[in-house]
Amino acid sequence: MKPILLAAAALLASTSLVIAQTGTSPGTATTPSVPPAGMPGTAQSATSARTQIEASGYTNIKELKRQDDGSWRARATKNNEEVAISVDSTGLVTQMSQ
Repeated sequence: MKPILLAAAALLASTSLVIAQTGTSPGTATTPSVPPAGMPGTAQSATSARTQIEASGYTNIKELKRQDDGSWRARATKNNEEVAISVDSTGLVTQMSQ
């Protein structure tokens, strides 16, 4: 019984450390959105980047531009607020901090 309790305590402690290390720094991206199930999860073209952005709940997409690293940047609206967003090459949509 003791080994099980010790293993459970160790697992809980390690999980807490992982959660504590996931904070963000000023000027870094926030609010990542995982590509919806069934979506290919890649943003190789403006059309696929736009599709990923819309699937993440954003509307009124404008200024969609590809970056040198292959990601896409745009401005879009979510919850009646215009925000800057990024779509990486895997299709991950991230709202950028202002």
